[in-house]
Amino acid sequence: MRISSLVGLAVAAPIVAFASGAEASTFIYNDNDIPGNVGAGAFENIHASFDDQSQQLTWSSTFSTVNGNLADGAWLVLNDGPNPKSHVQENTMFYLDGINETLTAYTYNGVNGSNSWKDANSVYLDSWDLNVENNGDERTFSFDINMAAINGRTDLGAAWEGTVFGEKLGIWYHAVNDLNVGYEGNELSEFSYSSQGWYDTKNQVAERVPEPSAMAGLAVAGLLAAKSLRRRQQG
Repeated sequence: MRISSLVGLAVAAPIVAFASGAEASTFIYNDNDIPGNVGAGAFENIHASFDDQSQQLTWSSTFSTVNGNLADGAWLVLNDGPNPKSHVQENTMFYLDGINETLTAYTYNGVNGSNSWKDANSVYLDSWDLNVENNGDERTFSFDINMAAINGRTDLGAAWEGTVFGEKLGIWYHAVNDLNVGYEGNELSEFSYSSQGWYDTKNQVAERVPEPSAMAGLAVAGLLAAKSLRRRQQG
């Protein structure tokens, strides 16, 4: 009895370990029917994904020309469900500069406007390259960045989350036209525009996709458990 009990514990251990790994998932959101305001071009599609283990974030959005207007910049805040507006010092605010192909991040001040970058209480977080693709009368902005360091900061207040989402997603996204942008070092010194359009929404549903390694681990653990059980039954 002691031997079979020890075998059972040995098999149970990897099952628990793999089950814990199964919590790791990528959450994917796609929308090809976006009823946003078209002041800076029409929103054709949005794609977002977030890996809750690695903290990798991807974003892609395509605009088409409306009345001669086509977005050349935008600002964006994402969170885990509610409309991000009025949520002070909780989330990252991204500034998309399609002219210089630059993405800049600040803490979001919760105000219904684009001024977080110059708010005395906002903090510059980081900057990256922005991918810009032009295709006829359409333009796509996209990026693929890791948010682990920013999300994990402990100096930005008790409410700080950065950018995370799971099965629910809140989006505050404003496209701008005729962007006027400037920098001092990596930080913004100007972000103004002649017109804007927007897509603001809350509690959008993202698809949860378990990571393959976790699923494979569960399968292996199940095979080991079944093999151990047969051996004990045969003994």
